[in-house]
Amino acid sequence: MISSIDKFEVLPWNKNFETGNSIIDAQHKVLVDLLNNLAVTLVNQDEVKLNTTFDELIAYANMHFADEEEIWLKYFPDDPWFLSHKKTHTSFLPSVMDIKKNVSGDTLTETTEKIVRYLLQWLVFHIIDTDKRMVIALNALELGATIDEAKNLAEEEMKGSKQILIDAILNMYGELSSRTIEAMREMKARKEAEERLNETNTQLQKLIITDPLTSLFNRRHFDSTFKLQLRKSIRGKTALCLMLLDIDFFKGINDYYGHLVGDQALQQLSACLQELCRRPDDMAFRIGGEEFCILTTGESKDSVEQFAEKIRATVEGLKIPNKQSEVSSYMTISIGVAYKIPRVGDNQDEFINVADKRLYQAKASGRNKVISSH
Repeated sequence: MISSIDKFEVLPWNKNFETGNSIIDAQHKVLVDLLNNLAVTLVNQDEVKLNTTFDELIAYANMHFADEEEIWLKYFPDDPWFLSHKKTHTSFLPSVMDIKKNVSGDTLTETTEKIVRYLLQWLVFHIIDTDKRMVIALNALELGATIDEAKNLAEEEMKGSKQILIDAILNMYGELSSRTIEAMREMKARKEAEERLNETNTQLQKLIITDPLTSLFNRRHFDSTFKLQLRKSIRGKTALCLMLLDIDFFKGINDYYGHLVGDQALQQLSACLQELCRRPDDMAFRIGGEEFCILTTGESKDSVEQFAEKIRATVEGLKIPNKQSEVSSYMTISIGVAYKIPRVGDNQDEFINVADKRLYQAKASGRNKVISSH
């Protein structure tokens, strides 16, 4: 897809720039195209292409001046008009080089921007004010007028050059306005597309780290989060706590009530855990079928034990039926807690092993319990 920037023109060609000489007009169009290419390259910040395009423009301008002077010399030898016109050509390149020389500290793009502005003004006035006058006189000479008659005729016709210049500039700005509006529309559309893409990426990232059934964070996110929290606790010398939760006799819920009810029970438990994990450092994860975990930091051991007990009691208080349970008429959970102020060398597996052993103790000693120490 071609963007508005790639087809943007700082100097759109219009009929007011036509002198009436086909050779000169064709070369002027090339100069205008090269100037527009230079502007586009400037916007695109392509430094290598910027130098190449600039050199191409200067080389073509010099070639054009030579061709144009050959035409003028044929009709205006030693005439003040020709000498004056040649002087403007001769001063063109030094003027550009002076801009380059007097912009120490500017970047290449800043320098080129100043040159583009100069070229834009120079080219418009040169075409309309001088080249057009010369062509009018040239045409009169070819029709048999004397050089003085031809020059007077050109001066008479060029009395309206100011209006021609105004018309050309108005036309140019009209086209620039249209192109600017088009560019703005494209920018708006691109921004909206980027916003949609960002939203899609956000949703995708959420899907990647979220368990689809319960909307809790998944095992993948637990692994990455634990590593971050472990490093944070080591640096800050703060406590890190991992709770492993397992639903007691969950198979009985699926077998007796059906898997749909089992899924609903998992969702109710997950909503309960999300509600209880209110602190920014409290995070709940589903890491297996009926296995969950809580990761929290910065709490005292007593606070952690109280939090774990609150979770256990709140889940039992949901009164989700489980007639197949051997410890209650309702769904219950067992919790194993690993609590430590970690040091360099500690890792995720050590915390999981400790929490898992205590979860096993909670189940082995009757279930619906919290075990936080040996």
